[in-house]
Amino acid sequence: MKGRSASEWIRTALLGLVPLLLARPLVGAEGQFRLLLDGEAGLRDDGNYGLQNLAVSQRNETLARAGLDLQLSYALQRLNLALGYAPSYERSVHDASLSGTTHRLDFGLLGDLTRTLQLDVHDRLLKTPNLDLYAPAATPDTTVVTRRGDQLNNTADVSFNQAFSHRATLLIGVTHDLHQYQDANLHDSEALTGRIGAAFDLTRGQRVEAAAGIGRYDYKQLGSSDIRTLGIAYATDLGRSNHVRIEGGVYSVSSTVQPSGTPAAAERFTDQGWRGALQLAGERRLFHWNLGLSHDISPGAGLGRAVTADNAFAGVSTAVGRHLTLGLDGNGSRQRDLGAARTAFPQGGNDGALTEFAAGTARFGWALTQTFRLDGGYSRVWQRSAVPAFANLSYARYFLSLVFRIYSTGETPVAPENLGRLSADEKSDSQ
Repeated sequence: MKGRSASEWIRTALLGLVPLLLARPLVGAEGQFRLLLDGEAGLRDDGNYGLQNLAVSQRNETLARAGLDLQLSYALQRLNLALGYAPSYERSVHDASLSGTTHRLDFGLLGDLTRTLQLDVHDRLLKTPNLDLYAPAATPDTTVVTRRGDQLNNTADVSFNQAFSHRATLLIGVTHDLHQYQDANLHDSEALTGRIGAAFDLTRGQRVEAAAGIGRYDYKQLGSSDIRTLGIAYATDLGRSNHVRIEGGVYSVSSTVQPSGTPAAAERFTDQGWRGALQLAGERRLFHWNLGLSHDISPGAGLGRAVTADNAFAGVSTAVGRHLTLGLDGNGSRQRDLGAARTAFPQGGNDGALTEFAAGTARFGWALTQTFRLDGGYSRVWQRSAVPAFANLSYARYFLSLVFRIYSTGETPVAPENLGRLSADEKSDSQ
C-alpha cells in the first residue's frame, strides 16, 4: 500500500492528544473529563469463508483476538472533544502467517471560536490487515469484503458555522476522503469536496438546511471526476429522545476515465441524478435504536471510478435486567455504475450493479462483575460482485470475547458523533 503517510500523521497527531487530555484534569478542576479503557481477549471463527473464496484454504478459520478500547470525552465551557480508539491484534490458530492489527479511530471536536463562530471537526480512520474481513457496521456506509488485502479508509471533515442571528447560520465545510488498498486489483481513490449553505432554526428542535457542494474524485492514472451537488435537509427532535433528519437533492458529475491507465484510451462522460438520505434515532435509558438510508454519488470503494451508492443500516439494543444487554444490527450496500458509464464498463449488467453486500449481527453482553463482561454474537455475511476484484461470499462468523475494565472515571464518555447533543439522561436531569 502506497501513500499512507498523510493518514498516519493524522492518526499520530490525534493519538498525541491523549496524554494531554489525561494530564489536563489534574491541573485544573474546570471541565468535565470522562475516560473509559477496556481490554479484550477472545476468539472468532469465520465459518465456511474458505469454501466460498478459492483464494484461501478451504477450511474454517479460527482466530485469537486481543485488543483495547479507549473512549474519552472532555467538555469545557467553549470546547468539547471526544476520542475513540480501538486497536486489536488477531492471529489464526491454524496458520501463524495470518496475523495483523486493526486500528479504528473516531475523533470529534466542537468549539466556539467566537460568540458567533463555531468549529466542528470529525475524523474517522479504519486500517485493517489481511484477515479482518468484516466487522458489524454502526452507520450506513458502503461496505465491501476484499480478497485478503490490507486497506486504509480515512474521512476527515471540517466545518465552520457562523451565526448571524438566533435563527440563521452560514455553513462552510470541507471533506477529505481517502481509500487505499494493497491488493493490485483494487484501485485507490481520494476525494476532496467543499460545501456552502445556510441553516434556519424554525422552532426549538427543528431546523432546515440548504447547501451546494463542489468536489473532485482522483483515481491517479485511471482518471478523475468533477462533482457538483445541491441539497436541502430537515431535522427535528421528536420528544426528548428521538431524532429525525431527511435530506434530498441532485448531483451532476463529469468524468474522465482511462480503463487501461493510458491517456490515449481516455473516455469522457457526464451524468446527473438524485441523492437523498434518511436518519432516525432513539435514545432512552435502557433502549437505543438507529436507522439510516442513503443514496448518493460516491468515489466507489476499490472500483477506480465514480458510482452511485445505496447504503442502509438498522440497529437496536436493549438492557434486560442489570447484567444482560442484547443487540441486533443489519446493514447493506450496493454500488452501481452511472448510467452514462455502463457502455464503457458493461460488467455491471442491465441495472449496473457492481457490488452488493448484506450482513446481519445478533450480539449480547453479559456483565459478570463490575470489572468483567462477556461479549459474543453471530454474524451472517453475504456478498455478490460483478467485478473480479471482489469475491462472491456467503459465510457465518461467530465471536466470543472476555472484556475487562482497566480504568474508568465513573461516567460514560460522550461519543464523537454525539458532541453537542444532550443524551436522554442529561435532558431529563436538566429539566
